[in-house]
Amino acid sequence: MSIQDDPFALFCIYYLGLTPEGEVRFFNANQVAQRYRWSVEGLMGALARHGLHPDKVINTDFPLSRHQIDFQMAAEEGLSAEVLHNRARMVYEKFRAATGKRDWLKEIDQEKAASGGQAGD
Repeated sequence: MSIQDDPFALFCIYYLGLTPEGEVRFFNANQVAQRYRWSVEGLMGALARHGLHPDKVINTDFPLSRHQIDFQMAAEEGLSAEVLHNRARMVYEKFRAATGKRDWLKEIDQEKAASGGQAGD
C-alpha cells in the first residue's frame, strides 16, 4: 500500500513527525512531499482525501500539539519504532474519534482569564 492510500501513515509523518523507520522529527509539507517524490499539491490532496487536510485538523477539538510534544520526548527516551508506532496508532484513533469543532473564541477568552485580561489586548 502506498503512503498516499494510508491515512495512518500520512498522519504519522505529517502531524507526529514519525517516519516508517521510527525516527521522530518535524517535517514541513515540502519535506514530506520531497521524501515521497510528490508535489505539495499532491500531498495536500492525499491529506484532504483522508480528512487530514491542515485546515480541517487545526479546527478539530483535539490536543494535537500535546501529542507532538509527547512524541518528541518519547524519541529522546530511545523507544523502539514498534512502541512509537503503537502509540501513534492510539493517538490516531483518538483523533479520528474527536467529533468536536475547535472553539477559537472560547480559547481566547480562557487565555484572557488566565492572564488577567492581558491576552491580545
